[in-house]
Amino acid sequence: MNAVENLMVNHKSVRKFKNQPVSDALLERMIRCAQHAATSEFIQAYTIIKVNDQKTKETLYNEVTSQKPILNAPVFLVFCADVSRLLRASEMNQRKAPEAYMEYTETFLMASVDTAIAAQNAVLAAESEGLGCTYIGGIRNNLPKVMELLDIPQGVYPLFGMVLGYPEEQTDEAAKPRLPLDVIFKEEKYHIDGEEEQIRAYDEVIRQYYIDRTGGKRDETWSMQMSDFVEKPQRPFLKDVLEKQGFKLK
Repeated sequence: MNAVENLMVNHKSVRKFKNQPVSDALLERMIRCAQHAATSEFIQAYTIIKVNDQKTKETLYNEVTSQKPILNAPVFLVFCADVSRLLRASEMNQRKAPEAYMEYTETFLMASVDTAIAAQNAVLAAESEGLGCTYIGGIRNNLPKVMELLDIPQGVYPLFGMVLGYPEEQTDEAAKPRLPLDVIFKEEKYHIDGEEEQIRAYDEVIRQYYIDRTGGKRDETWSMQMSDFVEKPQRPFLKDVLEKQGFKLK
């Protein structure tokens, strides 16, 4: 593998950071790398907000998601899917987008995909500079509060946060093993031939990974995790929140 490939397969979430600032120049380079990710139809439908105010971070921690890295990471970013700029661009040209534009599911999907691809470019750039990162999906736990704190207008939807900084310590801990390639990579047609056997074998790999990482305190498989996950409500309030932001999906 080359250096970029090694960087990708050794990705780890980092939640503890040194008390060392990330320079504005480095952060700007990261954001420029994010901008050069692929974008559907050249829409560039995202906005990235850097949150510096400690009171805002404390409110996010207390009222939105109790993820401590928000409080002490040198950099906290919020990545927003944003189609409002497209509508303003239309107005600049004395044109008005049809009302149905905000009702298309594709509109929401394109902006969400654009945002996610841009964010991953930012992560790769950050990790290549020795920084560590973690996505904070928990900001979707209470989007109205997030939008209030950040003055989010209609046509914009905070998708996830990201904390980043210099890792508190470098460890030799292995990256978390992923599913076998044959489970997620198919040829010609979708099929599940041999999938259960491969997942059962993978379950034991993950079980051992957790045992080794926690000194035996965690004994769990991937399929056990997923069984628990799919039984929980997955933020069922999001549809109403999106509609209030103008995304009337159909």
